[in-house]
Amino acid sequence: MEKYPVFETEKLTLRQLTMKDVDFLYELYTSEDVLRYFGMSPIESKEVAVSMVENYEKHLETGGPMRWAIVENTSDKMIGTCGFHAISKAYKRCEIGYDLSPGHWGKGIMGEALSPLLTYLFTDKGMNRIGAVIVPYNKASARVIEKLGFKQEGLLREYILQDDHKYDAYMYSLLKKEWLCEF
Repeated sequence: MEKYPVFETEKLTLRQLTMKDVDFLYELYTSEDVLRYFGMSPIESKEVAVSMVENYEKHLETGGPMRWAIVENTSDKMIGTCGFHAISKAYKRCEIGYDLSPGHWGKGIMGEALSPLLTYLFTDKGMNRIGAVIVPYNKASARVIEKLGFKQEGLLREYILQDDHKYDAYMYSLLKKEWLCEF
């Protein structure tokens, strides 16, 4: 069975989500600030967070979506998550998603976390294209991926439905040849 690789950067460690992360996930996924542009309603209970961890473990067996805990090296505390989903193996593409506790926004953390993930997706998972879907109001998220080399492609009208509100979203992409020539 495949295992989650652990990625270590200067300030962060990305590791598999475990049951010890349930309280953090519940707090993160009930935060109005975090979910504002996430495309997801708040989770209803810690049991939902338990199911999330279990589902990512099950997906590992089938080559499905993966999501890592982002852990700050200095404190050994989880501060967010990142991963990939919407996988098309035939077309060698997927989409990434990420979130971070508000106290850690604006510090360059997410770019540092996503760099090893992108390399993993292009080299180990054989992806040719990685997408990201971002609502126009989420300027900070757009800056993160633009710094990583993603290009905005177009507007997906009323693409996200969250709490009965429809949001447009921009599609961004990064191609393998663009990433590997940069690094």
